[in-house]
This record gives sequence, C-alpha cells and structure tokens, in this order.
Amino acid sequence: MPIRVLLADDHPPLRLGLRVLLSALPGFEVVGEAGDGREALALLERLQPDVAVLDIRLPRLDGLALAREIRRQGWPIRVLLLSAYEDEALIREALAIGVEGYLLKQEGVEAIAAAVQSVARGLGAFSPQILTRARALALQGVEGLTEREREILALVADGLTNRAIAQRLGIATRTVEYHLGQIFQRLGVNSRAAAVREAIRRGWLQGMKHPGEGK
Repeated sequence: MPIRVLLADDHPPLRLGLRVLLSALPGFEVVGEAGDGREALALLERLQPDVAVLDIRLPRLDGLALAREIRRQGWPIRVLLLSAYEDEALIREALAIGVEGYLLKQEGVEAIAAAVQSVARGLGAFSPQILTRARALALQGVEGLTEREREILALVADGLTNRAIAQRLGIATRTVEYHLGQIFQRLGVNSRAAAVREAIRRGWLQGMKHPGEGK
C-alpha cells in the first residue's frame, strides 16, 4: 500500500513542486490538494491520508487549527507543518499539539519531500532552526503531549486496558492504540509498562488529572 499524502498550501507552485517530487518517489501517492483550511479539513475527513502536509498560515482555517482537529478526532494522520516563520509561539503550540514535523519553507521542496518521507516512517522532521528554538523554550513536563494523550497516559498508569480506556473516554480502541503509539514515540519506548516507567522518571505523572477531575 502506498503512503497517501494530502497537501494543503495556498501557493500553487509549492503544491505542484511537492506533488511532482512525491509522485516520483516509490511508495508515495498524493491523494488530494487544498488551497485553504476549510477545503483541507473536508479532504482530511473524507480521504484519511497517512500524512498531511499543512501550511501554518492557510486561509480560512490555519494549519495549527487543522492539526488540533486531527488530534481531537483521533484520526491516525501524521502532520508535517510548513511555515515561513520561526515564531516561538507557533513552535510552542505546534509541539503542544504533538505534530510529527515542522519545516521552514525556505529549505525548499526537496527538503520538504524528504521530511514527508521521514514523517511517513514515524520519525520526526524539524528544521534545525526550529529545533534550536524548541530547545531554547525549555519545554518541561507534558507540554509535548496533547490533552488526550495526557489523559490516556494517566489511565495507562492506573492499569486500565486499551479497551477500558476507550470506554472511559468514549472513543474507539483503535484511537487509543494510535495515541499510545504517539506517546511511545515521544518517550522513546515500545511498551505500556516502559511508558509509565519513563513518565514517572520524567515526573510527568505528578499532579496529572484524570478525565473528569476538576470539573
């Protein structure tokens, strides 16, 4: 099965360049293109691509909003954000959402295509400048996890099964499995037990609220 990619950018030349490069790669297929966020959201819901390449500054609905909606819906879509900016607020929000990649457009379409390949393999893809800014932010605690991932991590620590977590949160078991995969990737582990141990070591579980608390 080819890696299915959706491109969302309001600059047609960039979309064309990416489509040509990605279509020439073995195992990749560009299944849709959008010039604004509303169009992109409709395509994301209908096509369910493996990777979404999203311009942060899309008109009508920006790339960050689309990434948040992907996470909120629990769609197993990996996100690569494109931006002309190194703004710290944008980087902080992107990392908090839990995107798989963040590339500056100045790197060019070849670098972006390579980043899509990395993201498709489950690896991160970040411009050096973005990584430098991210380190400068000194993000601590669980800011790198989405709210849903924090909920799931807390319930895993309580010993709940994937099915029990799905029932507690009112989501599909497959969605729980996807979020666990994202948690494992960020913690550098490959099991639930290892994830809990690493989260405890980092102090991530201290003071973490369970779903329904504090309401």
